[in-house]
Amino acid sequence: MSAPVEVERSAGVTTLRLAQPRRRNALSAAVLTILRDELAPARLAATTAVVLTAAGASFSAGADLGELTGTSADLAFDDLLAEVTTAIRQAPVPVVAAIEGACVGAAVDLAMACDVRIASETAFFGVPAVRLGLLYNPDSLVRLREALPSQTSARLLLLGERIGGHDAVAAGLACCCVPAGTALERAHALAADAPTTSREAMCATKALLTGEADAAGSRAVRMRLLDSPERLRAVTAAKQRLHSKG
Repeated sequence: MSAPVEVERSAGVTTLRLAQPRRRNALSAAVLTILRDELAPARLAATTAVVLTAAGASFSAGADLGELTGTSADLAFDDLLAEVTTAIRQAPVPVVAAIEGACVGAAVDLAMACDVRIASETAFFGVPAVRLGLLYNPDSLVRLREALPSQTSARLLLLGERIGGHDAVAAGLACCCVPAGTALERAHALAADAPTTSREAMCATKALLTGEADAAGSRAVRMRLLDSPERLRAVTAAKQRLHSKG
């Protein structure tokens, strides 16, 4: 049996591919556990960027309904999904999502944890929780509210609207909309261009952007980086490039 998540490492980029297209890449406990483990800092020591993508026509249909009970026991799924989204936000490198087709329910939570989302013209985002008589995970809902314009949150969560294509860009769900079948190519191009000079600067910047760091601690990191050998080399190299162009 093939793995539910394929892991590829090439030229500093780790690609995590949901690999169960016949099941519309549903998020099972096995899938979430692999994602969580592969996103651990120790696993990303030689990685400069991560690309999260999926095989087939759908990014993910959300939670694997075959594993849900329809009772409060399903909170275990929420807990495991939260571990994955936390791992994405705390990953020491940028995480780029390449989204083709459906990105529904829990998959929206997964995608929104990523630093950048590339959507193809076939992509659409939907959160049908209210239609199913469900209150979406409050912690996830709060993060969506903070990350998205209020009307986008209302369209997704109150109206249960599917938002796709160029509309997803205008709504803040994706950074760009690309032709069908090219989201992964664009994501890899962005990932390949991620800075490699200072892991500490990358981590500190990402922690501030994701709200995982406090300002006082970040100022201490900034002061340390100001006098670091890495910064001196980077500034010197930039001056040399400027001089050579002049």
